[in-house]
Formats: sequence, C-alpha cells, structure tokens
Amino acid sequence: MQVGDLVTWKSDVLNNKVALEMGIVVGHFRGKTSLPSNRCVWVKFGNGQHSHRDRTLCSIDHLLLVEDIKQKRT
Repeated sequence: MQVGDLVTWKSDVLNNKVALEMGIVVGHFRGKTSLPSNRCVWVKFGNGQHSHRDRTLCSIDHLLLVEDIKQKRT
C-alpha cells in the first residue's frame, strides 16, 4: 500500500449490509514495535465512524484497496 491509495475495511466488503467506509492512506507507521508481520498505515477516513479523527492507525491486513473490489465484482 502506498500513500494516496483509496482503501476500505475488509469486513465492510464481506458484509454487504453496511456502507463502505472509504479512506486515503496518509502515511506508514514507523515504530520500534512495528514488525514485518504487523505492518500498519495511517488512514484518513472520509465517511463512517472513523471520519471524525484526524487519522486512524490501521493494520494492512484489515484493509483492502478499492480498486481490488472493482476487479472482483466485474
């Protein structure tokens, strides 16, 4: 995932009953405890329950690129 990518939660894609919470990757998490198996990014969400925050720390394993959703549905 690169800065500027449009992402959403994997759980929102699996559950068709909720609206997708979209956000943009604004940075990579650089911490001493950041292991390769636990990679995280900072995301700024435009809608949904996390939109009130300036940015949200998210595990890459819990996110999905929006362009990947479009490819799976076509």
